[in-house]
Amino acid sequence: MTPLKLYLDEMIPLDLALILSHYGYDVLTSKDGGMLGENDSRQLEFSTSEGRAIITYNIADFMRLHKECLKQNKKHKGIIVSPEIKISVLIKLSLRLLAVISNGEIDNQLRFLQEFQ
Repeated sequence: MTPLKLYLDEMIPLDLALILSHYGYDVLTSKDGGMLGENDSRQLEFSTSEGRAIITYNIADFMRLHKECLKQNKKHKGIIVSPEIKISVLIKLSLRLLAVISNGEIDNQLRFLQEFQ
């Protein structure tokens, strides 16, 4: 099982990347990727080009982008959305996600982080 690689958009606290990296997971932030301030479409394109599923709190816009991808037959590496939650819950759910989802398993899917409670 190849671990899922993640990309955190700028809405997600940087602490999540530090903690997940400490556990050995491959995580890239929008800050580290030079993507701060880029629009949502560009964020999704970047995460896809990097082979990473994106995690965001921006549910409405990324649901719309996911639907557009489906209509246009465009590929992405997975979109994981969540309402804003406490960092402790974000960490717990992200670790559970990473424990059960491998790289490529959520390609072209939109998933809610809360599925992994």
